[in-house]
Parts: sequence; C-alpha cells; structure tokens
Amino acid sequence: MSDLNNVANATLFTNENKDLLAKMLEKALLEPLVPMEPAAAQKYMEQVAVRTATDNRTDIELFQMVQLSSSESTYVMRFALFENRQAIGLDIMDAENGQFFIPESCPICQLAEPTLN
Repeated sequence: MSDLNNVANATLFTNENKDLLAKMLEKALLEPLVPMEPAAAQKYMEQVAVRTATDNRTDIELFQMVQLSSSESTYVMRFALFENRQAIGLDIMDAENGQFFIPESCPICQLAEPTLN
C-alpha cells in the first residue's frame, strides 16, 4: 500500500498537478451530471477507466480519491492514473451531502513530469 501512496504523492498530489486536477473538476462540473449510488458509480466508472486505458494502449497504475474545492462547494473526485502519466477524472462526490455523480464525459489530462529535488 505504501508503494501506491508514493505513486500518488509523486503524481496526483504534487504542486505542479494541483491546478490540473482543479481544472478537471471544473470541466466535469460543467457537464451534465447523473446522480448514482456510491457502489454503482465506482463500478461503472472503473469500467470506463479500464476501457479508456485499453483504448490508449496503457494500463491503470492506481485509482485515487482527491478532495478538491470549486467556487461553489467541496467535492471528492475519483481519478485513475495511467502508466503513461495521464489521469482521468471519474465520478464526483459532493462532500457536503455525500451524493455521487457521474459526468457525461470524463476529462483526461497529461500530468506534469515529476521534479527532482
């Protein structure tokens, strides 16, 4: 498990990628959102991530929930990190009421390269 935490810290949680993830949330929130039960949303969106990885000839490195804030509220968004350093935003949970939503289309972005200290 610590290996996956290291991967998340070196990719999704770096300062260079925080703005990218926030933009992905904002983009997803502009799409029509369909409410869904948590377990169904997770299963469906993980299938979307697997299909997207296959279409892009890459593999999924990890799934990670990330808390993000928009101008309106605080959300938790599930991301899939691909081995090609891309991330796809999947389902979104409203942190205030716990409601899960799936966007009509899932935003994908290329993550910044890790910086060496």
